[in-house]
Amino acid sequence: MRAPLSVTRTGAVATFAYTPPMRVYGGVRSLLTLAESVHPFVLAAALRGFWRFSPHTRALVTTHPALEPSMLGANMAEVDLDPLPMRPYAPDGATTTRPVMASHLFADCDGCVTLVSVSAEELAESPLPPSLAVIASYCKMNTDPAAVYAALAPHFAGAIVHIGEKVVWGDDLLDVDATAYRLAGLEPHPLIAELRG
Repeated sequence: MRAPLSVTRTGAVATFAYTPPMRVYGGVRSLLTLAESVHPFVLAAALRGFWRFSPHTRALVTTHPALEPSMLGANMAEVDLDPLPMRPYAPDGATTTRPVMASHLFADCDGCVTLVSVSAEELAESPLPPSLAVIASYCKMNTDPAAVYAALAPHFAGAIVHIGEKVVWGDDLLDVDATAYRLAGLEPHPLIAELRG
């Protein structure tokens, strides 16, 4: 069966209107995972998109200083992942001796999305592509980037990267990250090509 084509969009911050990935539509529960650096305007626009396009989906968003109660619509809630039980993740779904440990909520949601705000300078200096860095920040024990991506990427329906005056978003983490590098005038992080295999 042919894999669906991924869609990556780019727009100006001032007019950013988020459209969630198809996996979120009709789902029971989705999770928006936030990086430490998140611009409040972009966060609010992302949450409006979740509510507008999937109002019946329970939308959870990770705890963050930029998150205001007024940003949360009906059927939305803030969630702190730190005290929640963790579970092992592996590429084949089986328990391994050195698993990637992360919140059980990633697997319990129909689709997770990452959100990060980053400058061109930060992008150039970061050891990981932006969306993968967000995911890795929620992992324990085995934090090898390739292992984290292989184990957790299947649970992520998309990503949003805010860089400068632009926002890029889509349903393929690597495509979104690669586009962010191009918008910054940088060569994509070599790990992106490596993970594509």
